[in-house]
Amino acid sequence: MSSDSSSIAVPPRPALTHREAAATARDLGRKSIAPNTRRAYRTALAAIDDWLDGARLNDGSLAGYIGHLFASGRSRSTALLALSAVRFRARLEGQPLPEGPETERAIAGFKRADEGRGRGQAAPMLADDLAAIVATAHQRRKTGRGWESPKAAARRATTDIAIAGLAFHGGLRRSEISALRAGDVEPAAAEAGAVRVHVRRSKTNPTADRPDVQIVKNGPAAALRELAARTAAGERIIPLTGQQVARRLEAAGRAAGVARRLTGHSGRVGLASELTARGASTADVMLAGGWRTARMVAHYSAGAAAERGAVMRFL
Repeated sequence: MSSDSSSIAVPPRPALTHREAAATARDLGRKSIAPNTRRAYRTALAAIDDWLDGARLNDGSLAGYIGHLFASGRSRSTALLALSAVRFRARLEGQPLPEGPETERAIAGFKRADEGRGRGQAAPMLADDLAAIVATAHQRRKTGRGWESPKAAARRATTDIAIAGLAFHGGLRRSEISALRAGDVEPAAAEAGAVRVHVRRSKTNPTADRPDVQIVKNGPAAALRELAARTAAGERIIPLTGQQVARRLEAAGRAAGVARRLTGHSGRVGLASELTARGASTADVMLAGGWRTARMVAHYSAGAAAERGAVMRFL
């Protein structure tokens, strides 16, 4: 008997049925987008399906859902994320796109109305806005010479997601984001995947005489871990100036469809507003953002506090 392994017959793989092949193709299609985008789309589609409650998704009902988002106080970026998720699922399943002229008019009206209605303090970055930035950050953008390469887009996206997470979850100012170094990020013991961020000197802790630790979760935490892992000890994780950090956040918001212009302070304003809207106490919000007095928390979260007030609850 020959010992030549090349003479050993390899049994052919069983052929897939058409249904199995189609299922495999759909699975490959899901893997064609970044994991953070998949999670954002999955959440958006679950919300749409829950609202439809068995009704058919078409141009009219999709426009109705966009109207529902606006009436619920959600941002335009939430509507654009929902539209992107619907488009992706339709293409994945080989179905016609449900959007049409009604959806197009609803999106256009959302933009015009959202620009004028405001949310109290200027330009807050809310949870929906962060989710939209995370979901769209890996999309290639136009540059002066054409389009980003996929590799350049991926590297830029990691930094953009980290900046947005530090600004919103951590409530960090642009100068604090710029000053972070590799040793300032470590795993959080309370929740797998989250990270603790040790802030050096800050406006509210100028002499660094007390611990100043913030938490960043989910996609932004993964981006921070990736940046920290490829940064030499003692070097800055995000080697940008404070102004560059602010410009990156503004560009990320614009690319994600956030109607309001985001600034380097948008994360802190949005953090106070979002936590208040979700029922956090003033003490909790002060601790989360590093505020020493309740006055600034009340200023930033005035709109959210009013919506939870006695008029809304009892009248």
